[in-house]
Amino acid sequence: MKKPLGIILLGLFFCNLVLADQKLGRFFEDQPDVTNDNQIHFNYLLAADSEDRELDINGKMEKILLELNEAMLKATTEHKKSDGVARKYKFDYRADGKLDITFIRMDMKHKDLHKWANNDIIPFLNKVKGMNNVKKHYYNFADFSNVDGGEAGVGYGTTYLKSNNNGTDEQKLLVTLHELHHSNGGGYSCVPGMSGNVHYSNQEKKVQLTQGRKLGSTYAHGKSDCPQLQDSVFLTPSSKTPYDPYEVNCLFKLGKYTNKKIIKVINKMKKNPDKKIGHKTRFGSSCRYRDWDRAKGGFYIWGVDENIAATLK
Repeated sequence: MKKPLGIILLGLFFCNLVLADQKLGRFFEDQPDVTNDNQIHFNYLLAADSEDRELDINGKMEKILLELNEAMLKATTEHKKSDGVARKYKFDYRADGKLDITFIRMDMKHKDLHKWANNDIIPFLNKVKGMNNVKKHYYNFADFSNVDGGEAGVGYGTTYLKSNNNGTDEQKLLVTLHELHHSNGGGYSCVPGMSGNVHYSNQEKKVQLTQGRKLGSTYAHGKSDCPQLQDSVFLTPSSKTPYDPYEVNCLFKLGKYTNKKIIKVINKMKKNPDKKIGHKTRFGSSCRYRDWDRAKGGFYIWGVDENIAATLK
């Protein structure tokens, strides 16, 4: 039986893309890790029909990210309520000392992606590309536009390079700083000054969780029953009292984090664990390992069999 012409042409289109994407210095898989520690892995990600501007191999993406981490170092040094330790994010590096950036081309054209493109990007990375190591955060520089400049939750995040508010390298840096707070679980509702939508009530503050380089109370606030970014396992040097955003926001293993605003959400989930638990039932950023297709109710994540909500004590 002959294949329809449309399917043949589509196959040729993708074959040509694969050939065109093969370029010197480019990596199509996450390279072997030099450490087993938690780390942030970066992808240069394109839709099927996106122009390849080679940001993964021409040094431009690495330049922005390295400057971002220097901005983080400066901000942590200057934070008055911190523990006095200057920190950076733990980036994923190759054995040759270069930032490990993977080239990803999706199997969907830009116009076919979900309005919030991460809804298609994240399952593609997790299921197709095998980017599902819970000790990593997978962060994309997506070379197309979206309704947001960036979007992230625990495990995965994206900066949309061609969105209206990402026209300069500084804007890309600021958006990525902002989203990395979300990939680390913040801003937690128990943090002073935080609103219910995981952002500051006063959005005019020029701090990282809005659109600035400085750090606000989400980094350090001194409340022992509420997570603070300085303690995330994705920062180095490691804190003496670390937390893992995956365990807190996805598995709800809270440990000492028993603030009443957190416990209120947990109690709500415990009351009806098999009913639909919407994305607004949260005390911090959403767990992007969540498997929304698995059941109509409960809280399921990829890689875990049981309904997490039903295991809460």
